[in-house]
Amino acid sequence: MPERTRRRILAIGAHPDDVEIGAGATLLAHRAAGDEVTVVILSSGARGGCAQIRAAEAQAAADRLGARLFLYDLPDTEISAGKATIELIESVVHAVRPDLVYTHSAQDTHQDHRAVHQAVLVAARSVATVACFQSPSTTMDFRPNRFVDVSAHIRGKLELLACFASQQAIRDYLAEDLVLATARYWSRHAGTPYAEPFEVVRERVDLVAPAQLHGIPRQQAMRAAA
Repeated sequence: MPERTRRRILAIGAHPDDVEIGAGATLLAHRAAGDEVTVVILSSGARGGCAQIRAAEAQAAADRLGARLFLYDLPDTEISAGKATIELIESVVHAVRPDLVYTHSAQDTHQDHRAVHQAVLVAARSVATVACFQSPSTTMDFRPNRFVDVSAHIRGKLELLACFASQQAIRDYLAEDLVLATARYWSRHAGTPYAEPFEVVRERVDLVAPAQLHGIPRQQAMRAAA
């Protein structure tokens, strides 16, 4: 097979730990495949803890991931989907020129997550593929259509989440057993030990690469499990 093309991956979250919760293992798989990974955090999350501590935790996670980090300070719980947020994201898109963007789903009860989703769809309109990850606040309307095999990187995801010590003390959804159980649940669609789910809202290139990542469409996964 021809050598895999190195790709540029951009993951955009509203707050520190959002990206790692939703796509941490997938981003580790991208790095293992040789892809460049950039993480954008739009708010320092001051309402969820000390902004300085959360910023340091975000940097520690990015360092462990081997990713470039853009950390902004939009008002926590008040992020707008309007012009200012769109232009901020556009500036990163122009600098990174990503092949693939991961971000929040529209099916979410957190207003910041929904606003970021809407702004990303506009700011990343030139990007080939946009996929949305699951958050603890996504609703039952979250309908993933890709399932990435993250079995080789699920322990690495736990290490990424351990960087957010200030949040682990107060957020049950960061508990190791729940993180593993969630990835185990989605594995039923992928036919692998652990998986992360994504809603692909636009796709001009596959989420995954041969022999490295395994992005399995829902229909294919269900046929394989039958």
